[in-house]
Amino acid sequence: MWGAATSAYQTEGGNANSDWWDWELRPDSPAREPSGTAIEAYKRYARDAAMLGELGLNTYRFGFEWSRIEPEEGRFDDRELDHYRRMVAAVRRAGLTPLVTLYHFTLPKWLATKGGWLSDEAPRLFERFVRRTVEAMGDSIVWYMTINEPGVVSFGGYLGGLPFPPGTRGVPSWRRSIAMLVEAHRRGRAAIKELRPRAQVGMAHSMQQWAANWGGRPAMEYARRLNEDVYLEACVDDDYVGVNTYTGQTIALPVPLGVATRAALRFGPLERRLVPRIAAMVRSQSEPEALVKLGGRRTQMGWEWRPAAVATTVRRVAAMHPGKPLLVTEHGVATADDAERIEYVRDGLAALHQAIEDGIPLRGYIHWSAFDNFEWAFGYAMKFGLIEVDRRTQERRARPSASYLGGIARTNRLTVDADEPAGGL
Repeated sequence: MWGAATSAYQTEGGNANSDWWDWELRPDSPAREPSGTAIEAYKRYARDAAMLGELGLNTYRFGFEWSRIEPEEGRFDDRELDHYRRMVAAVRRAGLTPLVTLYHFTLPKWLATKGGWLSDEAPRLFERFVRRTVEAMGDSIVWYMTINEPGVVSFGGYLGGLPFPPGTRGVPSWRRSIAMLVEAHRRGRAAIKELRPRAQVGMAHSMQQWAANWGGRPAMEYARRLNEDVYLEACVDDDYVGVNTYTGQTIALPVPLGVATRAALRFGPLERRLVPRIAAMVRSQSEPEALVKLGGRRTQMGWEWRPAAVATTVRRVAAMHPGKPLLVTEHGVATADDAERIEYVRDGLAALHQAIEDGIPLRGYIHWSAFDNFEWAFGYAMKFGLIEVDRRTQERRARPSASYLGGIARTNRLTVDADEPAGGL
């Protein structure tokens, strides 16, 4: 499976029934700009899919917007379900396999008012949405993704580590949202398998290449546990595991601070005081401008340049779930220099190639993103797309990186070095 990815909210435009829409328009919003019309994918989806097919890709990962399908609690909009049926049909006509994400960061406003992923009702309501949607799609979709990056949703919105709605902060809300997201995935997966037993169901996990010195190891293990492992353990019965990786995280602390951190994280009251402070520090330092000041090669997002990190995370998942099929469901780079994008893809695929040679059952590579789009609180400045979008005219133009990845997809082969023969990927 060779493909590219988008989400509904980041591309469709006009999703006014979503909690993110209100979040962007608040007077004190941390978002740099509102999503507005985005890249008008809601009405341009057929041509967008055709472009991806023409490049040589065979898979398109995209999302359904829950707030469109269920704009009011319990009222499902058949017109929106018809719209997404037409979209799936257009993707298939373009020669692409649809991989559909059912939840990608955005909730209907009515659920947000109940507390979002803090609500006891959230897993049940998600299951109901999944059932209604999967029933409406019939047999047109084989590949489903229940939730995209639950660790980011929880850490960002419920601990306060990122500028995400609802903006709550504190360890109790963080841990509760984790439990609700895990339960929602389990219920959603069970509903899909009941309705479509042959469907392939999984979840996309935000993962990093972690490193730490001795003093930083307790904090690293704690963060990795609650941002990654708790969700990876919940997908033992999934048909595949999706891996999203862009960079790495190094935690270096003095040894005495590491000892104190380990003790604090084992004691509830201290954990509740310590972790929000760490999250607030992460948030204050997560702006691209602040990260770039740290030096070294960086992307537009300020992240460390680590294209091969994706192979490290794939290997970690393979060790946790031996034999389970894996998909790279996001890998890419925010850059205004498309030559860097080609370099990033090439180096990431070379590392993945070696993982396959070592016997890891990697079944696909899906690039983030197909098009330049709305990068949440950072707006439209971050250029992740294989395809450039001029938002004044909404004109699309394939970048050289799109042709590069399309050429690899057509041949299913990766040339690691121009002087060496190609090897099968």
